[in-house]
Amino acid sequence: MNDQSRSDAEGRRESIVFALPKPIATLDLEMDDGARIRVVRHGNPSGPRVVLSHGNGFASDSYFPFWRLMLERFDLALFDIRNCGRNPFHAAEPHGYPRFARDNAAVHAAIAKEWGGKTTIGVFHSMSAIAALLAVADGDWHWDALVLFDPPVVPPEGNPQRGPLMTAGGLLRDAARNRQNRFRTPEELAEVFRYMPRFRRLRKGVAELNARSVLRFDPGSGDWLLRCPGPVEAGLYVEVAELPIWRKPAPPARPLLIVGADPEAEDATKSGPCCKLFCETFGIDYAVVPDTSHLLQLEEPERCFALFGSFLADNGMGA
Repeated sequence: MNDQSRSDAEGRRESIVFALPKPIATLDLEMDDGARIRVVRHGNPSGPRVVLSHGNGFASDSYFPFWRLMLERFDLALFDIRNCGRNPFHAAEPHGYPRFARDNAAVHAAIAKEWGGKTTIGVFHSMSAIAALLAVADGDWHWDALVLFDPPVVPPEGNPQRGPLMTAGGLLRDAARNRQNRFRTPEELAEVFRYMPRFRRLRKGVAELNARSVLRFDPGSGDWLLRCPGPVEAGLYVEVAELPIWRKPAPPARPLLIVGADPEAEDATKSGPCCKLFCETFGIDYAVVPDTSHLLQLEEPERCFALFGSFLADNGMGA
């Protein structure tokens, strides 16, 4: 290894440890098919409510560099998609977007019942953002406003941007099918994340944070296992292309902002240009965070939060 390579490797290993706050409340829910979803509450109970969830292969705790910026002003409710994060594994089927959309509605209703009704903003990334858009496409609005980060909206047949996004999704599907499921320590998985090219922009400490958030300890073997095995998440990367999101929807019934990855970056992820096109096509408020990839909330959390705050202020929802 030459001096430059050694310096780069040491720089990627140098990190920080994020200490997650203790929730002020928890809410354990059972979906109509028996799947369990836990909601945790953080932040300021007097503020507007934010309900936040995550993308495929992650958990809501993975986004702490972003949501910690909300703790002072917002009543924050985090939940993980079924089979992910702090939820127990239920079943490989159904593990798809229509089921996630129904779960989201149930989570929204349960939060309002348990902690009181108030202005509620949904903040979702990628997989959870697609679930939210699927509900919107059906005219079903649970939230007073939505802020969606880089949903991989696949254009219809005949659009030149469809092929590249589908190809990228196919590569992610194949990688997930073959993903290692068992690790000696969370650090072993963090090391994998640190050397994956698509994770190269992550803030220091996020690789370790995500590893801790997506693994569970198995006392029988002494190993750490993925909470959501790769083959279970694999189909989601291509299933999105078959969803009826890119039909002409009615104008947004409530405030909706899509924040996309940089579509002009030299190594732009394929979702960024598709988000831009989707918003231009349907007249949806759109913002972009320069020099970011699909994981923009974990790369530039302060800029993502600033766009979120400005959108709320423009719509009279700021704390």
